[in-house]
Amino acid sequence: MSRETDDAPVPADSQADEPVLADSSPADESPVPEDSSNVPEDSRPQPVRTNRNGEAAAGASDAGRARRGLSAADLERLREPPLQTADLPGVGGAIRVRPEDFRVREVPAYDPDGRPGAHVLLVLTKRGVGSEDAVAEVARQLGVPRPEVGLAGLKDKDAVTEQWISLPAAAAARLGQFVHSDISLGTAHPHGNKLRRGHLRGNRFTIVVRDPVVAVDEAVTRCRAKVERLRALGGLDNLYGEQRFGSDNLARGLAALARARRRGRADFLLSAGQSALFNLYLLERRARGLMREVLRGDILKKTATGGLFECTDPATDKARLDAGELVITGPMFGSKMRAPGPDTPSGALEAEILARAEIDLTTLQGLGHTLEGTRRPLQIAPLAVDVEAARDDFGPGVSLSFELPSGSYATALLRELQRPV
Repeated sequence: MSRETDDAPVPADSQADEPVLADSSPADESPVPEDSSNVPEDSRPQPVRTNRNGEAAAGASDAGRARRGLSAADLERLREPPLQTADLPGVGGAIRVRPEDFRVREVPAYDPDGRPGAHVLLVLTKRGVGSEDAVAEVARQLGVPRPEVGLAGLKDKDAVTEQWISLPAAAAARLGQFVHSDISLGTAHPHGNKLRRGHLRGNRFTIVVRDPVVAVDEAVTRCRAKVERLRALGGLDNLYGEQRFGSDNLARGLAALARARRRGRADFLLSAGQSALFNLYLLERRARGLMREVLRGDILKKTATGGLFECTDPATDKARLDAGELVITGPMFGSKMRAPGPDTPSGALEAEILARAEIDLTTLQGLGHTLEGTRRPLQIAPLAVDVEAARDDFGPGVSLSFELPSGSYATALLRELQRPV
């Protein structure tokens, strides 16, 4: 049997579409059995043959093949990952036509504990303001040093968002003095500790896609069909997207990992490289038909407790995966990441990804606390999306309501629903 533990990973830093620095595992793109038709024939990944015990067939991995970094085909796949639902038409349209069309409500990891004296928790609501700017304004008006204000994650600027923050208890008496046209503060609740980054369960989104390329009723039908397809595929693939990488940091991030150096913006670059490797692993696994297959050595996560364990019995764990009891995790490489056994098919695949990028694991381990690493679920399931027509004074649209776990991006789902057109 697989040896299991209930050592749940530390909550990841959530993003409602703002990039983060360094090694957070907080959201972004996806295909069906990989659209490799756009990849040159000689560089397409070859399927891994596995037996009933999840063993890779001899010769299936080319982990030792030397390269000068990632191939052009791999980089292109990372820049524009194929859709999971590419054979279904999208709705096109525009998001963020107005801030009210993109609403985010943070789902906290816990309720205020009621312990008086140290801190207070309250909801900060903002419109068209970034989280850091909003928190800085709260700190300024209430006379609180910025480091003493806690928050669980960053929220998008071009939106209406609600998120929890913490303040020193003494600041609660001055909340009535706070005035801002685009920021409001809720009721303060006593709490024993400062709110820390990553201490949230997820985010609840309500997003309106305006001006779809087809009539609203047809757009609703298309979105619902795509959501059903994603469910049939096991969920939305948990890829990072362009927000994570910025305009030019994908290749630079991989280069920073290979050098294992911190310099200037290195924290962001290392994080971008780390996320790119996760995406490459996921895309490679999908291309080989392994998104819903369990390999010996896979690090699996229990959906009920968050506990992680290494698979030693693929047949048993495959049944649990199909029942929704487990999810397969992928590597966010770093100095302390829990890795599969090196003599397992899963370990061989992770080693292959590093080899293709010409990144040495011992080099990553030398980064220490700079990049500790973690595990990230490959898919988001169950996927529940309410799709309705939006008919108001701001133009025709489709309203989407859904919740995503901490660290996953709403734009990943939007990309699937809006494309292709």
